Amino acid sequence: MAQPVESQRGGRSRLIGITIAAALLVAACGSTAPAASTAPNTAPSVAVTSSQADSASPTDAATASAAAGASAVAAVDAAVGLKIDAPYTLTELPAALKTTFETQMASGLGAFGGSIKAGFRQVGGATGIGILMVIGFPSGTLNEAAYQAALTGMGSSMQATTFTTTTVNGVTVSTGGVSTGGVAVFHVGDHMLVLILQSKDEGVPIATALITANQ
Repeated sequence: MAQPVESQRGGRSRLIGITIAAALLVAACGSTAPAASTAPNTAPSVAVTSSQADSASPTDAATASAAAGASAVAAVDAAVGLKIDAPYTLTELPAALKTTFETQMASGLGAFGGSIKAGFRQVGGATGIGILMVIGFPSGTLNEAAYQAALTGMGSSMQATTFTTTTVNGVTVSTGGVSTGGVAVFHVGDHMLVLILQSKDEGVPIATALITANQ
């Protein structure tokens, strides 16, 4: 039976919040950049005329800054080229949802935004709404200690059950239950992949389909 529209919207809204929180935790734990809380966001420098400066409002400036940040996040898609084995598919997020992710990530990443890249895909074939988030870190920064710290922080933020690990073709996949379903996390080199799913039982099968398709 199809889910009611309002239920689908509510589930998607909760998934967005969890996914963005995960992205910020991964960025804070895995990057060598200064903490976002101690480094203020700096808007891109743009030359303006005197009349423009007089007429610009704080709201206009905030909107422009967010838009510029979202463009920077969208400039490099960390999920480009990823494949997945059947019966699952990877597709671009709906335009409005993609913009929401990019804008909120650009705002939250702050000082990390210039060096950390993100990419998002919708997972077809999963129960309900499935989202794949890929975070690309600067070369050599996502070592095992940083990854484990990020994983611990994500589990706490998501109020996940204790993570269970499964090895798939040499890659360790951590899965756990969250209030909206389940999460599966793994990393390959300096890329961390996070699956946010509505069924906690699908974490390992979908992670396996991703790993085997890209090895």
